[in-house]
Amino acid sequence: MYRFSFGKRTAIQNHTIRKFVLILSTLIFLVIFATTGIKLIEGWSWFDSLWHVVITISTVGYGEIHPLSPAGRAFTMVFIVFAFAVFAYGVSAVAAMLFEGEIRKFFTVKRMEKMVSRMKNHTIVCGLGRTGQAAIKELIKEKVPFVVIEKDESKIEEVKENYPDLIYIHGDATQDETLIKAGVKSASNMIVATADDADNLFITLSAKNLNPKLRIVARANREENILKLKRAGASEVILPNVIGGLRMASLAIRPSVVSFLDIVTHHGEIDLRLEEVVVPKGSPFHGKLLKELDIPKKTGVIVIGIRREDGSFILNPTSTTMVLEGDSLIIIGTKEQAEKLRKLVSGEKKD
Repeated sequence: MYRFSFGKRTAIQNHTIRKFVLILSTLIFLVIFATTGIKLIEGWSWFDSLWHVVITISTVGYGEIHPLSPAGRAFTMVFIVFAFAVFAYGVSAVAAMLFEGEIRKFFTVKRMEKMVSRMKNHTIVCGLGRTGQAAIKELIKEKVPFVVIEKDESKIEEVKENYPDLIYIHGDATQDETLIKAGVKSASNMIVATADDADNLFITLSAKNLNPKLRIVARANREENILKLKRAGASEVILPNVIGGLRMASLAIRPSVVSFLDIVTHHGEIDLRLEEVVVPKGSPFHGKLLKELDIPKKTGVIVIGIRREDGSFILNPTSTTMVLEGDSLIIIGTKEQAEKLRKLVSGEKKD
């Protein structure tokens, strides 16, 4: 997992930049104004007038290059007062930024922008509610690189207490700019888990437009919005309330089945899991029957299903089922067994 944090530019960077720009622009205006005033009052050259203003404001104290008239001295006293006011504000502003950590945050954001820009095939999680937090917990467990987008800073701080290495963007996922910062164009998956169906719909539509190959799993709170989300580009749509209700009913009437499912979905103490292994192009598995491959004997996993490239499923395939390029083999086994199968599917030799 990446050990960095990523903040929102408009909330941190722009605030810091505005302060510096205000201080610098005020100082430049004061120098220009004072230089012009001295030239008009004393009739000196532009360079001499500028020199007088600079050594006066900086308190270097080289002395007057030309004798000043009473009007010139009065004008000089006035711009000295304004110059000290600007310096005082600048010092207090910089001190405040240092104490508040704004400068540190500013450079952290810049550093993280470069880090996120190098991420490839990662997962983007939109929303840090209970659904989003459950998703990142699983991603961390599986060591999948991911970036979180959340517009509520308090939720980010809350999650960082448990996951201090969280990579996040403090921003609005409905905005294309925020999605681009999260690397949507190079991501492979997105989990859209905000509490608002309208936001989920808009995020899905925007993300799919920026990356048509992106696989999106979206949350829906209302069943009638499932079709809308799929039309917008969601690969799968989940209704947490429905799933929660089904699980409660299953625990009541078939607890052993649920206990087994907990084991194979990484919630049990036994290292047994449901996995999918894709058959790539050029795989030695292509065109062979399951009985010829003898997968259980060679790897220890059990093939319980096959998803064809066209999206159709073969449940509980028989020994005479043929494996084709592009198939996803749905298996039950340990992590080590699954890795062994992946090596065989890709044509790698066993260690």
